[in-house]
Amino acid sequence: MKSFGTTCGAFAVLGLLCGAASAFAQSNPSQMSEVQGATTGLGSSHRFATQGAAMDHCPGDTIVWASRNKLTYVMPGAAGYGSAGSGFYACKAEADDAGFQPGS
Repeated sequence: MKSFGTTCGAFAVLGLLCGAASAFAQSNPSQMSEVQGATTGLGSSHRFATQGAAMDHCPGDTIVWASRNKLTYVMPGAAGYGSAGSGFYACKAEADDAGFQPGS
């Protein structure tokens, strides 16, 4: 039986698919979301309407309020947390990995 890598080397078209599969396997969750079409790197499975839903997704992480229009977030207790503009709750570690920065 041939290994996946050997099979990929045998067919040029499959080689392209194998490269994509390899990149997919080495991605973190936020990068995976970006590959799947998210414009900010935080796909819909990493954006939460409630703080509780975000806490369920990433227990122990800080939950931030992220902007839908910019790559910024605000920390709990800051002005605008949970209400500023069009936004969503997210896990700070995932937001950081996706390129979000603390807002002013």
